[in-house]
Amino acid sequence: MITKLFEPITVGSMTVPNRLVMTAMHLNYTPVGEVTDRLIEFYRARARGGAGLIIIGGAEINDQSAGMDSMLSIKDDKVIPGLARFADAIHKEGGTCAVQLYMAGAYSFCAFKGLPVLAPSEYDCAFSKSRTTAMTLDDIERVQTDFVNAAARAKKAGFDAIEVLASAGYLISQFLSPKTNKRDDAYGGPIENRMRFGREVVRRVREEVGRDMTVIVRVAGNDFVPGSHTNTEARIFAKACEEEGADLINVTGGWHESRVPQITMDLPQAGYAYLAAGIKEVVNVPVVACNRINDPFIAEDLLQEGIADMIGVARGFIADPEFGVKARKGRFDEIRRCVACNQRCFDHVFQLLPVGCMVNPRAGREAETEIKRTENPKKIIVAGAGPAGCEFAAVAAERGHSVKLYDKDSGIGGQVRWFAPVTHKPEFLNQLRYYAAMFGKWGVEVHTGEEVTPELVAKERPDLVVVATGAAPFKPPIEAVEQPHVVQAWDVLKGKVRTGREVVIVGAGSVGLETAVFLASKGTISPNQLYFLAFHNAEAPDVLRDLMVKGIKRVTVIEMASRIGQDVGPSTRWVLLKSVQLRGIKTITGATMKDIQPGKVIYTDSKGQDVELPADTVVLAMGSRPENSLAAALEKNGLPVKVIGDAAKPGKIGNAIDAGFNLALEV
Repeated sequence: MITKLFEPITVGSMTVPNRLVMTAMHLNYTPVGEVTDRLIEFYRARARGGAGLIIIGGAEINDQSAGMDSMLSIKDDKVIPGLARFADAIHKEGGTCAVQLYMAGAYSFCAFKGLPVLAPSEYDCAFSKSRTTAMTLDDIERVQTDFVNAAARAKKAGFDAIEVLASAGYLISQFLSPKTNKRDDAYGGPIENRMRFGREVVRRVREEVGRDMTVIVRVAGNDFVPGSHTNTEARIFAKACEEEGADLINVTGGWHESRVPQITMDLPQAGYAYLAAGIKEVVNVPVVACNRINDPFIAEDLLQEGIADMIGVARGFIADPEFGVKARKGRFDEIRRCVACNQRCFDHVFQLLPVGCMVNPRAGREAETEIKRTENPKKIIVAGAGPAGCEFAAVAAERGHSVKLYDKDSGIGGQVRWFAPVTHKPEFLNQLRYYAAMFGKWGVEVHTGEEVTPELVAKERPDLVVVATGAAPFKPPIEAVEQPHVVQAWDVLKGKVRTGREVVIVGAGSVGLETAVFLASKGTISPNQLYFLAFHNAEAPDVLRDLMVKGIKRVTVIEMASRIGQDVGPSTRWVLLKSVQLRGIKTITGATMKDIQPGKVIYTDSKGQDVELPADTVVLAMGSRPENSLAAALEKNGLPVKVIGDAAKPGKIGNAIDAGFNLALEV
């Protein structure tokens, strides 16, 4: 039973209708810093869908805050009418709202505008690649006043709360950390002094807004940066914030330069809830647990066990704006779950693109993608139940079309069914559960283990055939790859073939690297074994570490390009490369495969020299090609056909889902 998640809670001066907090995210929906209709419609859908408290931002408090015009602004009075329009929209949906006050400090890119990059001390910032300027006492006073003025604007706009950003490596974090704060005045040295800047910001903001507006502080429960703060220091700072007037402590983990994953699928569900629990032990105000919580049952358990008082669900609400309503009504399988891929949220932020969602093609496009009932229902056959076919079938049926979905495999999902479990992406399978629920809800007739043929189409006589038959692995047309020890990466991941001790993988894109990690993991201990051995002190920590990462195979990846993992997004690429490195996988770039012979691969290196590598097995990971022979056969017979997804052009899952969705709106 999920009950506590939907209990109201009083936080300072506001009453939140439930315990779900949609935490602040940069969305790139505000190209000149002001509230847009797109921003309002995006969040309006989430307030309607059960987000009790919505926090927007970060919002720049001055010209040096971020250095990016696309950041939401709260730095002057001209933005107040737009913010007021936003707050009014959220309130009309029954939600509450806050704005996060953002000052990046050393993480700012304002140097591109000719402005000094402010920080507690002078140093070279690894994140912004800028040399910082140590703040003077006048700078400190000015920036604190900017926080205060921004809070006043939020109150005037009708927001219920403001959030002081003191996490993720931004300015207040930089003052807190001995790694970045080398001052020898009242704002540096012992932790009492390093906390002074943050304490004063919270105190002055509280004095400005009074007791009829809620003050939230976002803290890092652990910086996950060597030489910086752990949960021990985070507790001290959180308690100090409470003393200065904070009504709610919102706990996240890590800085942007942390080498510990924060929001990728590598982090287990609710993996940082322990940080919130540590802070909750020392404060009396409510605490929010965040990072990788997209399961309502996990959220409920955290609340019931007293680990936290509220739950931060950010990307879970991007993936499904109705996350809260569906959970409250027990429609769990209908929740379109975030799979923590980062492909269209965090990656888009880095690429200065509007945030979207791999699994939800409507994210950020709510107004123009309304799903309307058709006035001309059609009889449609869909060939292929991968992401493109499933998305099309679900949406087309919701619009009122009669849809039959076929797949020659024994279940829906296409490539997702086999790659998700073996590449440690089990949450991708949640999307298949969602589709199954949608098929039942909208009446899609599903036929698995049955292939669409021209004869079947002739018998059924549909108005339209949608071909979503996916892709097949590319195989170069050379005799060398016909040898028995040359196999496809797809077959390795499917478990169809075995590999020897010496493995050479040709191709260092995402598939090649994922296959390399899969093979290099053979012979390592499982998480359960690790827990058992560690719990009983059966092996020394350094031995356990080796057992975790050192397998029984020697894996080498060769790549023609100068860089590996080029098709992997920036927010996850470093995690994958870290895994490649830790597992001892050798990577060779600038390598052109010349020949494959029994027991070896010959490649030409970047200097034009031929090099031999031992290889019991050669694995091809050289991309894929469309599998659309059915479309050609049907079109030859003059039948109406549309080709979508990988069958049209191989791409990522999000491209396939988009194609299915867009076509379903058109037919």
